Amino acid sequence: MYDKLFLALMGAWAAHAEASRAVFAELGLTAGQPKILYILRRGDGLVQKKLASLCGVTQPTLTGLLAGMEKKGLVRRERSSAEDCKTAVRVFLTEKGRRIADVLEGRVEELEARGFAGFSPEERAEILETLCKIAENIRKK
Repeated sequence: MYDKLFLALMGAWAAHAEASRAVFAELGLTAGQPKILYILRRGDGLVQKKLASLCGVTQPTLTGLLAGMEKKGLVRRERSSAEDCKTAVRVFLTEKGRRIADVLEGRVEELEARGFAGFSPEERAEILETLCKIAENIRKK
């Protein structure tokens, strides 16, 4: 049992990261790509700027990630008009990307079930809410 938040978070993160990396490697994904696939599976055709925001990365970082994903045939980008009449780039899953995103979702659900084994639905919700509050508090500076 840890007596400091940073130790508890780092311990949980390390265990989760190790298991996640194994899953991502099996699917041929690099860091950052799983989050993009997961988000696009729920909202295909997002404007690149919005996708960067949802992923918590800068637009240049997302551009680099998407370039690699395009080379792998996972996503495609299309220019389109945005609501404010500016040109925007929308990001779509390819058929291959959708297949991998579907497998990814199943594997992420399995990992989540392992992580929350022995917790009630109420405890699970409370943990997630607590972690979100911690993140908000730390970001406030």
